[in-house]
Amino acid sequence: MRSKDQGNQLPVTSLDFSSFTTTWEKNSSYQLTFTAYDDGGIAFNLLLIENSLIWDGQEYIIKQATDSYSSGVHSVQVTATHVYYQLNNRRQYDVNKGDISFTLESALSFLFAPISEYHYVLHGDFGSSNTLTDFGNCSITDGISTLSSSFGVYAVVPDNYTVHLYSKANWVKDTNKAYYYRHDTSEVSLQYDSTGIVNRVQVVSTNEVQQFDPFFVTDDDSIKQWGIHDGERVENDKDNNTSANVATANRMMVPQPSISLTVSTLAEDIEKGELWTLVIPESGIQTKVQVVSITDTPFLPNTKQVSLNNARQNFLDTFNARDQELTKIKDQVKNSTNNGYRQPNMWVIGKVDET
Repeated sequence: MRSKDQGNQLPVTSLDFSSFTTTWEKNSSYQLTFTAYDDGGIAFNLLLIENSLIWDGQEYIIKQATDSYSSGVHSVQVTATHVYYQLNNRRQYDVNKGDISFTLESALSFLFAPISEYHYVLHGDFGSSNTLTDFGNCSITDGISTLSSSFGVYAVVPDNYTVHLYSKANWVKDTNKAYYYRHDTSEVSLQYDSTGIVNRVQVVSTNEVQQFDPFFVTDDDSIKQWGIHDGERVENDKDNNTSANVATANRMMVPQPSISLTVSTLAEDIEKGELWTLVIPESGIQTKVQVVSITDTPFLPNTKQVSLNNARQNFLDTFNARDQELTKIKDQVKNSTNNGYRQPNMWVIGKVDET
């Protein structure tokens, strides 16, 4: 633990080790939480907001500290976020008016110009240039989010005061290893969600003199399977380059439902961005999955939880496995009926192919 003025750096000896939890989620969160008890020491009394904590070589800033008094015991519950998120409160006030062509490097150079203690490193190919409109007057983290969308940055990974920006090819690491349900993990949950589907996007010209007729960009396979799910339209009042507009619309497409996979695992050597194969023999599911979230209580054994990516291929793999299982059940029912046995009545939700 380190005070804001860096005058004191001491170990937190009154930590409740069972409560110490670290959480990392790709492009979303990076924090630690714990409870400590009042032992009258300096370290406990330094558990104050905006002071620093050092864990596993990374610096975290205390953002929430709750003092509790119960049965004569004084404790404090702490939530600290990675020092990267201090950039939420740092801004680039200048603005590049109008439509300006940037490379990712030049845009980041402009964005980071007001701050000297933070740096960035690029990993991968992010194309030549993109046009940004009125870029600036934003927090540094909002600016990074804008650039990530515009240039296809796959992962933003902080390492103390250095911000690493990765392409997908440079971030994902195939381990050629597998999680086997009941062997490497005792618990797997798969949550399906169709609310984010987008398979049709309208492109319109908002110029006073219309540059082109409005048109739709569609994913016909997705529409055939799931019906029409409209996304926000692409509006353009200056650029009549329809190929650029189509590319923008295609980036907005989410043609399949998402699937969120979570496993509880005994493995301790799991790293961010790794690609594993998840195998659930009972269901016939075998699919490549990427580590996108890790929650760990490092002082308690076998408590690590890993969330795996919700890529389109994962959904198709699991959906196909479920579809095969349904086909097998229907065949069993059909055979039973042909042998003179009728199933009891049951409620069925959804469309069932009776042929």
